[in-house]
Amino acid sequence: MYGRRARVGVVVPATNTTVEPEFAAHAPAGVAVLATRVPVAEVDRPEDKVASLLAMRDGVDAAVAQLASAGVDAVAYACTSGSFLAGLEEDRAMCARLTERHGVPVVTASSALTTALTALSANRVAVATPYVAAVADGAADYLARAGYEVVSRNDLHVLSNLAKGRLEPTASYLAARDLDVTGADAVVISCTNWRTLDALVAVETDTGRAAVSSNLATLWALLRLAGVDGPLSPGSALMSLPLPESARTGWAVPVGTGVRGG
Repeated sequence: MYGRRARVGVVVPATNTTVEPEFAAHAPAGVAVLATRVPVAEVDRPEDKVASLLAMRDGVDAAVAQLASAGVDAVAYACTSGSFLAGLEEDRAMCARLTERHGVPVVTASSALTTALTALSANRVAVATPYVAAVADGAADYLARAGYEVVSRNDLHVLSNLAKGRLEPTASYLAARDLDVTGADAVVISCTNWRTLDALVAVETDTGRAAVSSNLATLWALLRLAGVDGPLSPGSALMSLPLPESARTGWAVPVGTGVRGG
């Protein structure tokens, strides 16, 4: 891996202020994290939130094309809600379409999250989110359709994406700590604009369960696809695990497809 500089790409919502600093802080030496943004509207009413999040998908193809032209090793659409609200099958189909079109593995925060749960051998999960009800329900539905049982939830009902990014890391820690983890194999913290990476080891210590957040899973998947192996920061359970072979195969670029820049 260290014979050359690894490069990974992230497509983030325009109002996301968390992915880039968290990834930069935890990416290993020799890894460049390149980012581009897609527009998203801040809304005043909860009933408008789902539509605003789904509208971002119109800009993802062009954003992936920009990152692919930089010769990145893998790209993530780093918006959990913007990926899971389209549904499990469409999320997987979008990854496949963009991977083939642009010649680089493309994942989403939601597909990375479920892949992380596979790596952790988790089947039953306790879920913390900052979302309003309609968005949080979408997260639970996506997980259920992917085969995971949601045994408890804690949703903060924050409407503004900008407001989520301003929350202290203690907010995600407290939301996860307050979950009922009875019967859960793992704790899931969903939302890429919620600071989590510096809280996850404490969550694991206090709950006695593996903990995975959207940003943790996305960073882990990108680094593994870029050939960065071995334990990674933060020192939580997931970051010492390999990418499941089924995911590596599923995200592989079909031979002879796509064009990447140099």
